[in-house]
Amino acid sequence: MIKRTFVFTLILSLAIFISQAQNIDGGATELLKKVSAKYQTFTSMQFHYTLKISKESKILRTMQGDFALKGNKYHTTYNGQTFYCDGHSIWNYQKSTNEVSIYEYDPDDDENLMNPQKLLKNWDKQFRAKFIRDEFINNVSNAIIDLTPKTSQSYYRIRIYINKGNNQILRIAVYEKDNTVYSYYIEQFKSNVTLSDSYFVFDKSKYPGVEVNDMR
Repeated sequence: MIKRTFVFTLILSLAIFISQAQNIDGGATELLKKVSAKYQTFTSMQFHYTLKISKESKILRTMQGDFALKGNKYHTTYNGQTFYCDGHSIWNYQKSTNEVSIYEYDPDDDENLMNPQKLLKNWDKQFRAKFIRDEFINNVSNAIIDLTPKTSQSYYRIRIYINKGNNQILRIAVYEKDNTVYSYYIEQFKSNVTLSDSYFVFDKSKYPGVEVNDMR
């Protein structure tokens, strides 16, 4: 418990600290706290996305996919692949070969940067944030914020585009050290949708003749 005699000093110190932080990051910390608080209230999320892979300003590949999240469970499809995760196991189904590989789920190894909840939860422990600029995209005012990892990663920057009207993430761009950029455009976003637990489990009966490789 802080003694009453220290309250004024504490408040003054915090005010100075917050002012300095805003000067350093341009208000990125304050905005990210709001966005993070919003996303952490969601019990589930579902959205369509477009992934554009580029290098040196040249688009190398464009893919479409869908992503669903419920707690530590997720289901995503793209490029002929479907991933199921029930929080214990991960199934990677390859449509072209009718083959599924099963792995043990380890949340510490899960680096799915498409997951806004995971990206924003405790972000300040993993990244340094900096406000870049405001930009109108499709007549929507976006705040552009860069996250720089505090520890060495395969990427050196994550750029987030946030709708300033509703604090919703519209785009996530991951900048790899080899200059490849993975840009995820989030579309048709829905929160708190009803998703059964079975949606996150691979059902072998729906894939006749599927070859199963259990790597657990």
